[in-house]
Amino acid sequence: MKRIHILINPTAGGRKCKKQYPAVLRRLGESGVTCDVTVSQYPGQITGLASELAARGCETVVVCGGDGTVNEVINGIAGTDTALGVVPLGTANDFAANMGIKDINSACAVIMQRQTKKIDLVRVNHDKFFAGTACLGFDAEVAAFARSRRVAPFLMHVVGGLFKFFSYKPKTVELRFDGQKCFGDIFLVAFSNIRSYAKGMLITPEAEYDDARLDICVVKAMPKRKVLSIFPSVYKGKHVERKGVTLYRTEAVFIQSMGPMDLYADGDFIASTPVRLEVVPKYLEVIMGPPSS
Repeated sequence: MKRIHILINPTAGGRKCKKQYPAVLRRLGESGVTCDVTVSQYPGQITGLASELAARGCETVVVCGGDGTVNEVINGIAGTDTALGVVPLGTANDFAANMGIKDINSACAVIMQRQTKKIDLVRVNHDKFFAGTACLGFDAEVAAFARSRRVAPFLMHVVGGLFKFFSYKPKTVELRFDGQKCFGDIFLVAFSNIRSYAKGMLITPEAEYDDARLDICVVKAMPKRKVLSIFPSVYKGKHVERKGVTLYRTEAVFIQSMGPMDLYADGDFIASTPVRLEVVPKYLEVIMGPPSS
């Protein structure tokens, strides 16, 4: 393998990444992989670093962090010949899981084997991208709550989920795609390029990262006791069989709402409504693990 560059977010996973990335460097070094390493110093820096590496013709950029850090790198290398490798050291790590990467050991093995595949990305308003899942409504408000605290991210998502569940009020949203119009009050809407989010919830269980389609899960406004009854089924993807939950699949969607709403992608703010999402087929080369089940 040629030289790779590793980008590290030391704050990822509640600083889990800062504690564990030396073991990643040691494992790769012992296997004969030559690495250059950059540790980010502030939020958002990694996108610029990744862009500079791609412009210099770097063959492989490996990111140590979670879904948000992966998204930062993606926005720096999308549409280039630079391949993305992922070491899952964040809170949820759903992108890595959907790429067949389970932990540090499997990530290092995958990086050394370097089997790559082109995957789709989702373009947001013509200037940003995400590869995982973006949300409106309840989940976006929980993400905003957790993001504003910047400590113990998993705990803050749990606390935020409980707090927002009781205070959340349904929002009115309109989706336009393929000549259709979906209008009404929602609990949440998820726009997904992969099957799971939020640490393994199969929100769009049939989504594929290379089918040139965006999977949309609309959960309509409903009594909160019904939301609670549906929630456990999300982990097996069975929520899609329940009344009030609808799936759509499209290449592009325009979203507007009664009053601005924030869209969060892979845990971070990415845009406010109105917003347009469009699939860009096979726009990112990723170092893949074994097919995920």
